[in-house]
Amino acid sequence: MSATATTAASVASDVAGLFPQAVSRGALRVAVVHVTPAAAPGAKVRTEDRLDTPAVKALARTLNLPTQLVQLAPDQAAKALAEGGIDLALYSLSADAANWPGVTLVPTSYRTYPKAVIRSDTQIRSRADLAGRTVCIARTAEHAAAEATQAGATLLPFAVPSDALVAVREGKCDLGLIDQTAWQPLMHYPEWKKFSATLELANAPRTLTWLVAAENTREAQWLRARMQQWDRAGQWAAFSKKWATDVAFDVYLDQEVPDCHS
Repeated sequence: MSATATTAASVASDVAGLFPQAVSRGALRVAVVHVTPAAAPGAKVRTEDRLDTPAVKALARTLNLPTQLVQLAPDQAAKALAEGGIDLALYSLSADAANWPGVTLVPTSYRTYPKAVIRSDTQIRSRADLAGRTVCIARTAEHAAAEATQAGATLLPFAVPSDALVAVREGKCDLGLIDQTAWQPLMHYPEWKKFSATLELANAPRTLTWLVAAENTREAQWLRARMQQWDRAGQWAAFSKKWATDVAFDVYLDQEVPDCHS
């Protein structure tokens, strides 16, 4: 047997018998905080705010299953897991998040917290300087929205992060907020050097965490092992790099006027 065939057989054996309800229905049903509606025919496709969708799809590919994303709050997802309505859930959780009965948490190594995108010649030097400022943000970035509001900023929400970042470049707001892990790869692009000033707005990051029914012990063990494999393979960095590439391209296509004060 070739090395490729051996690897394929090993993967098939690894996932055999996992998530039987998903196999029976023909799709892995996963709850997330927000499901982006399908783009209308002819509309531009836009990159989503978070990495939960690519993570879910990558996991489902390992299981050789299509995905069904379900928009639920974490407490609703915990109930749906217990009732068998979903197979998994994936949320960015704070350290003091609820410990739901009947649910096993499988944390990933991916930590999320909002980081600012600001012009390099900014006078914004600290969190206190955000009072009265306008912040462009994706509507689904609730962690970033909470931090900016607490700092006294005014939110200017957009449907997707690329729209918010176009507004930053065009001078429609004082700064934008994106996830810190995606900030660094975005700043590698030359066109973002003028916007490489930043602030980190959260003292305590959140952890992207899988939720699985407590009775599914084999699935939980498999998830932990799979996340360790992702860490060794640099999977989260790859997700972040692709996100930054896609968003940078979105912005390039959408920007209607030159950079403010360019």
